[in-house]
Amino acid sequence: MLKIFFQNPLYSPQFSNFSVALIRISVGLFFLTTGYNKLFVEKNRQIMLDTIIHAGIPFPEFMAVFVSLCEFVLGLMLIIGLFTQLSCLILIFICFIAFITVGIYTIPSGLDLITWTSWFFYIHDLLYIFILTFILSKKPDPLTLDHLLFKKYM
Repeated sequence: MLKIFFQNPLYSPQFSNFSVALIRISVGLFFLTTGYNKLFVEKNRQIMLDTIIHAGIPFPEFMAVFVSLCEFVLGLMLIIGLFTQLSCLILIFICFIAFITVGIYTIPSGLDLITWTSWFFYIHDLLYIFILTFILSKKPDPLTLDHLLFKKYM
């Protein structure tokens, strides 16, 4: 009876590869679209610049464009699965900086521990760090250019 819970098709390598590809492509689409909006939509470009200025990050005009461009390009790289680990590492760094300079300050003060913890894990930068770390820990799935181009090194 318990066999159905522990020996089923959901544990197959094919389903695992599909799941990782789905997560990688979805996260890539998120960064591609947010990077695009910060680069090419004037209102969002200004919001990004204001956020970086408010966070006290040096060279705000340059960094706003640079970070947005990184999100756009690295999101595309995740979608196609090219240099996936490098893309994840850089995006984790971007998310971490966003988390410590902006995200953590969205938590209201005076909360009890359980409510504070709930707010803490609700910060999207932290969740993307976790998801990117998961992708980083996986070998390239068969639906990536990494797998196609660098097969002999795996």
